[in-house]
Amino acid sequence: MPSRTARPTVEVKPQAIWERQARLSLTQNGLARELGVTSGHLSLVLSGRRRPSPDLRERMLRVLRASFDDLFYVVHPDE
Repeated sequence: MPSRTARPTVEVKPQAIWERQARLSLTQNGLARELGVTSGHLSLVLSGRRRPSPDLRERMLRVLRASFDDLFYVVHPDE
């Protein structure tokens, strides 16, 4: 059976998101609304229990006026 190749994953930097959210005077509900997701989904993303989709990452970058490295980091699985 062929082995599966583990792919890199993108994780959020919750503290950076909270800081930008505060600077923009956005509540978590307000940020969720701007991103087009529920506050429950955003909570799961910020707690690390869900990973943001590429589309959600792009919206987060736009709404929070940030670069990829400001809000996210890539985890490369051990080979």
